Amino acid sequence: MTDRQILEAVLTEVRGLGTRMDKFESRMDKFESRMDGFESQMDKFESQMDRMEERQKRFEEETRNNFADIKLHLENITDRNISILAENHLNLINKMDVSATWMNRIMINEVKMNALTDQVARLQAKSS
Repeated sequence: MTDRQILEAVLTEVRGLGTRMDKFESRMDKFESRMDGFESQMDKFESQMDRMEERQKRFEEETRNNFADIKLHLENITDRNISILAENHLNLINKMDVSATWMNRIMINEVKMNALTDQVARLQAKSS
């Protein structure tokens, strides 16, 4: 093989490498383009995640505030109302006891009155 043939073979091989490098660069450009799209999607996803985390923080804070409001309501309103009901219940029980005692006395007096009326009627019947 002559030097010229060797050089032509090398030149053919180099041209083939150039073509393959062009194809490789084209594939790399496509890959970079797809990676840019992927990075763009990832940026959108990260942005959505940031917004979601912010919403979650606001929700947690609102929930804590709501629980605090409920606790205050229970302490200030409900507990006070329960105390008032308990006090009034005791008063009502005492009044009912008094009423029941008077009702018992009234019924006992009615029974006694009926017995006395019956005795008077018998005495009148005997004396007449």
